[in-house]
Amino acid sequence: MNGGGWADSSLGDVRPYTITEGRTRSLHALRLTSCLITRPAAPGTAHPSPEAEALLLFCSGAPRSIAELAALSHQPVQVIKVLIGDLLDCDALARANPEGAGADPDIQVLEALLHGLRTRL
Repeated sequence: MNGGGWADSSLGDVRPYTITEGRTRSLHALRLTSCLITRPAAPGTAHPSPEAEALLLFCSGAPRSIAELAALSHQPVQVIKVLIGDLLDCDALARANPEGAGADPDIQVLEALLHGLRTRL
């Protein structure tokens, strides 16, 4: 019987709650736009799952947002947030745009940008 779903893929996908060990939320405040990048690995640091290893590969070399990582991983955003929380806890990932640092753009900068764009058109 083939009912479709997470466990029926020929790629060997598993159900999301299996990947997160039943956890549904990360202990970290993560937004869809939160960007992450890999940190140098400490010797002997092991990662719990192939999905976590894939996230580290996606984040190596350039920052990636949570939304991007979910799309690349073909996993729900909440699953990615839980896995990223684990990787932040073991210092395998770092935030590329710490919350609060430039989170809200300056209105004057946006107005100047808009003015500049209008004058070029």
